Amino acid sequence: MPADCSPLNSNREPRQPGPLSREAMPLHASNHAERLSGHALRNAHLRQRALARAETVSPLARLVVKIRAETLGLTRLELARRSGIGRGTLRDLELGVHKPTRRILRQFVAFCQHAKVGADQLDELHRLYAGPGETLEQIIARLELRAGSPRELARRVGISPATLWEYRRGNFPLPLDLLRRLCQAVGENAIATEALWYETQRRRLLERGYPEALAEFWTRCARQGYAERQLLLQGVLSTATVRQLRYLELPPWSQVEQAVRLLSQGDEELKALKRLWLRDEHKQRLHDRFGPDLKRLRQTREISRREIADLFGVGGKKPARIIKYIEEDGFYSAKAYPAGLVAILTDDESERGRLLEHWHERRRQFHRRHRPEMRTELRLAREVYGFELRDMQPILGYSSAEYQRIERGVTPLLPTAVARILEAIHQAGQRRVVALLQRQNKRTAERSAWQTPPSVADMITLLARRERGLIPLTRLLRKAGLKGLWTGRLRAIARGEEIPTWKMVEQIGRACGVEESTELRRDWSKRYRARLQAQFRSPLAVELRLLIAEAAVTLRGFSPRLGFNYSVLIRDLQRIDIDQPVKWFHIERILRASNLSPDEERWREIHALWYTTKERNGRAHPLYRPHSNGTSGR
Repeated sequence: MPADCSPLNSNREPRQPGPLSREAMPLHASNHAERLSGHALRNAHLRQRALARAETVSPLARLVVKIRAETLGLTRLELARRSGIGRGTLRDLELGVHKPTRRILRQFVAFCQHAKVGADQLDELHRLYAGPGETLEQIIARLELRAGSPRELARRVGISPATLWEYRRGNFPLPLDLLRRLCQAVGENAIATEALWYETQRRRLLERGYPEALAEFWTRCARQGYAERQLLLQGVLSTATVRQLRYLELPPWSQVEQAVRLLSQGDEELKALKRLWLRDEHKQRLHDRFGPDLKRLRQTREISRREIADLFGVGGKKPARIIKYIEEDGFYSAKAYPAGLVAILTDDESERGRLLEHWHERRRQFHRRHRPEMRTELRLAREVYGFELRDMQPILGYSSAEYQRIERGVTPLLPTAVARILEAIHQAGQRRVVALLQRQNKRTAERSAWQTPPSVADMITLLARRERGLIPLTRLLRKAGLKGLWTGRLRAIARGEEIPTWKMVEQIGRACGVEESTELRRDWSKRYRARLQAQFRSPLAVELRLLIAEAAVTLRGFSPRLGFNYSVLIRDLQRIDIDQPVKWFHIERILRASNLSPDEERWREIHALWYTTKERNGRAHPLYRPHSNGTSGR
């Protein structure tokens, strides 16, 4: 078998390029001082034919052939033997069948550098392989070539090869600090690439719909290594300003001037951005119309922010702040979701549609910050009803991770599938809105229930709910001049552990605006009588103490009506409690102090009980029971 036709082992270890044993062979045999013959003539003809073939291949393959045939003066077989590159690999490279790997190209360049090939040709070879360096992706490819492999370059800067691959594909924005480290790892000057990085970052934001001034602002933030959180923590931007920036809105220049001074490199940059900002702020037409309209409707219906927050179950120390942020700053909350807010504030379907259209228009601006392949219509349909990713499992059957891939555009979907998902989300959202309205109606009924409470415990509970707690209710009663009603006592009354006198109940109702008390008094009389019967055996004592409880808050408060000392009243009641006979005038003065008339049925009942005291004195007797009609009030 001829030597130049023998098969070469393409898997052998690459050899270090050795020194050339002779000068490069002339390309044309007729131009040589001595005419070529034999193998030299054959090699010259092989080089001529290789150059002729290279006219129809790619520029990279043409340059490789030119370096081998013209500059080095070698045939393909000679180059394969001296460089350690497989002969078949060289053939595919020169014919343009395959683009060489970084390892093969690096091996070829190392051989050329050892053979004193000009730097201009090698630089052109790098440019053709990695691109002209007009994009960051081409810059990264050139740096990978200089490092030998992507894995080696990633190892030098301390990141994974997969992350470097994402940056080279343009899937993630490349941080400037990482670009500097990549250049430093291979000895490249990073100053020339920073201008390219700046323009690439700015163009990426403009393509996503950012105003020119805002694209310039965030590009400078990325250049200086500032995120919006850091600007917030340093106090150069307020929370309301950051919310506007997130929705691609331009706040007044005075609110961002301090941050721009921090980010600018010189007065010229500051003045240029100020001109852009004022121009775009003047042209900007998209403002938040959803929040102000909600505030107007809420004030028209006289609904407080706290009531709305409690209806949606917003937690935290100050839940009303969330509604305030929605109205004034355009804040989005999955708890107080837009469709629910609109439903509880207006019954007009056309107005509901108009408000939700305003919200969609502005929220769509917010999502322009995300990757362009994200399915914004799915995200907006989920957010308008306050659904989270975990809520998609019972609605669509997708897990959180599966639906997230669908929403981000990673999982392919037909338009019909997208339409079905939107319809399912809309139906589930409408059911959620209906449940919210039912809860609102129930709360409305509960809010008016304090006006006609059925019992004392229910009255305290409803009033505490109206005032948002027992402590605010205590403050209200104290402000109204009522004494002896601390928070612990109100809690005991609400739990049914204590039954106050009717006079105190009446004062609480008057201070809180309770209008109807007929059913309340009937329930109080029944419960208070049962408590007295359990405590005192004498039916006369039960009736008298019940009468006093209807007339005064305490026994000490009732004694001034009698015209004598409080201790005398206590002595008389103690005798009556054990059915010890007393003169009728002792009973009569209590009845008259309670404004009870002798013509009333209750007066006669008490007189009959006093008359039979002697029969009960000292003997066991059944507990007294009132008449079947249960009447004890005047």
